[in-house]
Amino acid sequence: MKYFKLFLISFLLITEIVEAQDPHFSQFYYSPLTENPALTGAFDGSYRLGTIYKNQWGSVTSPFVYSTPSISGDYKLMNNGYNNNYLGVGLMLLNDRSGDANLSNLTAMFSAAYHLSLDQRGYNHISIGLQGGIVQKSIDQAALKFLDQYDGNGGFTGISAEHFDNVSILYPDFSAGAAYTSVISKQTRFQAGISVFHLTQPTERFLQSTVSNDRLPIRYLAHASATFGLNSKIYLFPFGQFQMQNKNQEVVAGANIGYKFAGTPSAVGTLFYVGAFTRVKYNVVPTVGFMMNGLQFGLSYDVNLSNDLKAVAKSNGGFELALVYTGILRSDKGQPIPCPTF
Repeated sequence: MKYFKLFLISFLLITEIVEAQDPHFSQFYYSPLTENPALTGAFDGSYRLGTIYKNQWGSVTSPFVYSTPSISGDYKLMNNGYNNNYLGVGLMLLNDRSGDANLSNLTAMFSAAYHLSLDQRGYNHISIGLQGGIVQKSIDQAALKFLDQYDGNGGFTGISAEHFDNVSILYPDFSAGAAYTSVISKQTRFQAGISVFHLTQPTERFLQSTVSNDRLPIRYLAHASATFGLNSKIYLFPFGQFQMQNKNQEVVAGANIGYKFAGTPSAVGTLFYVGAFTRVKYNVVPTVGFMMNGLQFGLSYDVNLSNDLKAVAKSNGGFELALVYTGILRSDKGQPIPCPTF
């Protein structure tokens, strides 16, 4: 069983190298700069700082830990109040590590978005965003074991015939997006957007390949979320996401429901929430968290439903922690915060 796990994870790792799938977070609403460049600066306040950490597949076998920490910050410029057009700028750093071979994805992205108000009160905005930066990927070739090295007695010997052209690659990467945000009332808002990643389709290859096209496929993403104040205390937060890259598709849908212990309809106060969503065919993700004025905390756990890994991982997935703080500078104290929102 141990070696079955080893071969399975090695296969998945090599598949990831070849197909170059992007790292992603379950609580994507807490990682706006990896979701859509147009969400840069799309929040109530002056600045936003966030961190999110994902750890998964630790139950398969201890060396094969997949972890993805990320930190980000964005800030509003040319912002004379909530009712005006404004510019948002931001920076995101991500370090994704996969498996015993330490497949590493270190990403640094700068983003900017312009938010155009569609009405005098600033309750409806169209946002256009761009993002660009550097991606560095590397792998520890010596740590990998291949089938042609298996000696049939539970061990490995010799050198594999697999050849790596590179163990480290570096390339620029660019993305773009658009979003629409509507504040319908003090307790109700809606947001939807689309984004496109890897616009220049950079070349990405570790293994020696006879395939002429080793370019990273464009990834398309659409998302929507809403906040509904069911009454002065109870809030519903439905959300959904669809992604497509090459022939791979992913659908996410779910909701959180929160109870507000303190605060007014026009301010967040203190709110506790629970919820769940599904990444269709892959996992179910229960969530819990709280909002306290400008601070948001979220915890989720991926329960694996995939038949490929259910027997090995025993349906276990991984934890994800998120922490976001939104602040208001002294010069922006007049900005209202309409309602609790992700």
